Amino acid sequence: MNISVGNDIVENYRIKEAFEKFGDKFLQKVFTKEEIEYALSKPNPIPFLSGRFACKEAFIKAICLENGIVLDFKEIELKGNFFGKKNIALSGKSKEIFIEKGFDEISVSISHTDNFATAVVILFKK
Repeated sequence: MNISVGNDIVENYRIKEAFEKFGDKFLQKVFTKEEIEYALSKPNPIPFLSGRFACKEAFIKAICLENGIVLDFKEIELKGNFFGKKNIALSGKSKEIFIEKGFDEISVSISHTDNFATAVVILFKK
């Protein structure tokens, strides 16, 4: 079995600043409808948005993109609305590259505090 790992850490104030400056435009560009609804249902949505942002970045690091290839963050969606294990659902170019590179499973771990969010993504080839 081959694996590829990506991780990311986000300072929550950066997501807060982007949200305050660009509002819904920022949210719509980066997050899916379900991710936005989930985060905005929380008393403080920022750590939840930051965690999802970190997951997207960690996936991009794990997939090892060729120079010049850019993925749409909305094609990398963190699923799971309950405490505990989350999953990543892919679509579009993100899914195509995942399949082309021979990966068949994704594991993700996400954590956040008031100040930081972090995520680790592991891609598996059987």
